[in-house]
Amino acid sequence: MALLVALLVLSTGLGCASTTTTTDSVRPKMSPVEALSLRKELVNSLANHREWAATIGPLLQLSLQRPADSEVRTLLAAAYREEGLFEQSATAYDEAIRLDARNAKAYGGRGILREVRGDKGDAALDDFLRAIRLDPMEGSYSNNLGFALWARGRYEEAAAALQDGLRYDPLSRRMRNNLGFVYGKLGQYDRAKREFEHGGTADEVENNLGYVYEQAGDAKVACEHYRSALSINPLLPAPSINVRRVCVDEAALHAPAPQGSNP
Repeated sequence: MALLVALLVLSTGLGCASTTTTTDSVRPKMSPVEALSLRKELVNSLANHREWAATIGPLLQLSLQRPADSEVRTLLAAAYREEGLFEQSATAYDEAIRLDARNAKAYGGRGILREVRGDKGDAALDDFLRAIRLDPMEGSYSNNLGFALWARGRYEEAAAALQDGLRYDPLSRRMRNNLGFVYGKLGQYDRAKREFEHGGTADEVENNLGYVYEQAGDAKVACEHYRSALSINPLLPAPSINVRRVCVDEAALHAPAPQGSNP
């Protein structure tokens, strides 16, 4: 990562005239357009590695150099959001959409911001739907819409959104697992298990089923699945935590009453 940051610093000098004829003869000059493109690629690399704090400064410079670049504003908005700067993020997303009303990433990112920020109403859903209409091949928009609908208790709609997303991204483990949780809420446990099996390993399947039954109020069956997950993979943290959290209380609930000693 230190090398990558160094490259960002060095790239600010790309395209400048060399002070020696030797360097000129070895390295061709880079045009301003090429230099800006390289800087953008490097910023994208930082963002892909989730180095959001390190990304903000270079993105601000790029936004000054490319004031009409909606993609740069979208990246800046995402960096602000991940650093908890919600108002700055909202402003950047709005500006990205003003620059390009067909920027699906800006709508999808603003929807996430509204969910993370806890906005009331369905504005986030509207953003996800707009992103899907603009770029239906990007499954993450359908996943985020499905999750937002799940969080609102609109399970049938959530299932439909996730199924639609899987048409374009059938290998998405995240969508398969989220769809499993939706089916769990609908009481369709066999379908939930099938989705979990497509979305994770055997130990993860058992842990997810445990959560589904726990949410349904069946602590006994939930504990059976949590313990099964632990038996498959004793090192998996989640079921270990869940057993301590749920199954101790469940065991105490069914334990016989303590008996006093005879006089």
